[in-house]
Amino acid sequence: MRNRIWFSLSALVVVMTAVLWVPTFVVAQTQSSAITKSAETDIKEPATKKAWTVPRTPDGRPDLHGYWTSLSFTPMDRPAKYGNREFLTDKETQDLFNAGVQGSFDGAAGTGDAENDPTSADYDFKTYGLSPWQNGVRPNHRTSLVVDPPDGRIPPLTPAGEARRKAARGYFVAEEGNWQGVVHADVAKDLGVGVTCVAMHGGPPIIPGGYNSGLFIVQSPGYVAIQTEYGSEVRLIPLDGNPHPSANIRQWHGDGRGHWEGDTLVVESTNFRPENAYRNANADTLKITEYFTRIDAETIEYKFTVDDPSTWTKPWTAIVPLSTVQGPLWEYACSESNNDAIQILAGARLAEKAAAEKAKTPAGVPISQAK
Repeated sequence: MRNRIWFSLSALVVVMTAVLWVPTFVVAQTQSSAITKSAETDIKEPATKKAWTVPRTPDGRPDLHGYWTSLSFTPMDRPAKYGNREFLTDKETQDLFNAGVQGSFDGAAGTGDAENDPTSADYDFKTYGLSPWQNGVRPNHRTSLVVDPPDGRIPPLTPAGEARRKAARGYFVAEEGNWQGVVHADVAKDLGVGVTCVAMHGGPPIIPGGYNSGLFIVQSPGYVAIQTEYGSEVRLIPLDGNPHPSANIRQWHGDGRGHWEGDTLVVESTNFRPENAYRNANADTLKITEYFTRIDAETIEYKFTVDDPSTWTKPWTAIVPLSTVQGPLWEYACSESNNDAIQILAGARLAEKAAAEKAKTPAGVPISQAK
């Protein structure tokens, strides 16, 4: 559980403008209509479509400035039933979208709806405005976010990558919704940077979550700043053409260096910290390349390629549409995990005590009756 406090981003913008030149005009943001439980609208493109021109900053670059969301009902890996088929039909897209809306509204599909699940330790997402249908999720015709390899699935781990995963001190893979590795809790550091509020997941890459998937992008001729709603973290990406620093300088979100290729912003990130390397990759060899392309008034096509030959058998690429939303963002205040850390460590000690008592008890005899 996380506290979320409403605040204005004006203070953040003031700080950013100390190093960033903010465009002198603001692109109109189009907020999607509220999606309700009965959403059954046709998602087909209209027969005629107005010509659209890429909005540009005064220095001529595509304007990426504004509020966006990466929310999606599309799975990371392609379901086996689709084989190498990259796109859904209009009906399949609509059915998948309606099912996602229905699930997030009714509390099905693991949304943590405490109202319908008395065993849930989380709260009712709807009450706090956290469900995807409340946060601007849009239909996606793709069968998976992964587009390369052609089967739409993340490649197998290398032997070294598999060994690292098995030896990992527990970490959470949000898009898979489960823990990877063995969870240790000897000291607070074992709990990982998320639980201890050191670093959340500000990217790269930008991955859809169940909620808190908003982004705020500010750009200038020399820099692009990306703030993520999840963790309220900011990446400051220089566009000056300078190389990455030496390999012994590591950052929580890696060192991102950007440049323009035509109308696409390309950001290459290396120099990750081992504690926060994506999917427990090898921080020494991990490189993530991101591509931001404004394709219409409401969408940035965000593509990223993960290349780490010591973790995966081949590089892989995914595409996540970023859709416009109305700002400002909510502040993500990571505070309750301070209490979580205490409880997790205390629980681990109790589990160890119970295991030790069980080991001393003859087989078939309840611990309460053992002498």
